[in-house]
Amino acid sequence: MTQPPSVESVFSRAWQLLSSNWIIIVPGVVVGLIVGIINGLLTPHYYTSADYQNNPGLAMASVGGAFVRAILIAGVGVLGYIATTAYTVGMAGAAWTRGTTTLADGSAAFQERSGNVVMTAIGLIGLGIVAAILALPTITLSLLAFWIFTLYAMPAAVIGNQPGFSAIMQSFQIATKRFVPTLIIAILIAVISFVLGLVTLPLHFVPFLGPIVSSVITQVVIAFAMLVIVGEYLALRNEATPPPYQGTVPPPPPPSYPPGPSGPTV
Repeated sequence: MTQPPSVESVFSRAWQLLSSNWIIIVPGVVVGLIVGIINGLLTPHYYTSADYQNNPGLAMASVGGAFVRAILIAGVGVLGYIATTAYTVGMAGAAWTRGTTTLADGSAAFQERSGNVVMTAIGLIGLGIVAAILALPTITLSLLAFWIFTLYAMPAAVIGNQPGFSAIMQSFQIATKRFVPTLIIAILIAVISFVLGLVTLPLHFVPFLGPIVSSVITQVVIAFAMLVIVGEYLALRNEATPPPYQGTVPPPPPPSYPPGPSGPTV
């Protein structure tokens, strides 16, 4: 029986793949810029107290406008998250499969697996809220456990074609079987993200170029982290027992994301 690769080898190979496939960061940078521009355009106009005194109805209009803007910003953020996740996971899966990837791999993943990403994201949000509420005295440990056991949920949704809670369950099974390596990966990614936040913080005070450079650096780390998670998922998913697949043919490996089986040709 083939032994799963060590954590060190997964990190090393992930960096090699990123170094030869920098295009993986492009979707995140583009989506981030688009979301940032839209958020900037939706920035509310601030009125003075004199404006409110001269126009009593302005306060109600401002509240209504703020509510609409909040919904639009949230919607844009959700769409950006779905697109970035599907593209990045799809491209990471293709990179691990054949050593190279293109934007077409991400586009195929987005078109075929975005529904799985949405359902899985809803499940993760619900579980996260429940975990936080039920474990308020030990909120840090609760969030750490949540992060560890759902680490492979999005690769399971995109690459494994597991929808919603099926993806979360497969992630839980993999993390349980390989708890120590998963724990190490989760902690290392969290530490890298924390250090990144400290390093890029001063860039936000640099006009124009600062946020752009910070966004690019952030996407590099996100792409690297996703390559690590996807690599571990691909190595371990066969050891887990996934929920039964609803279909006549099991989902194919990345980067191909063909539609489901069709009926006989007449």
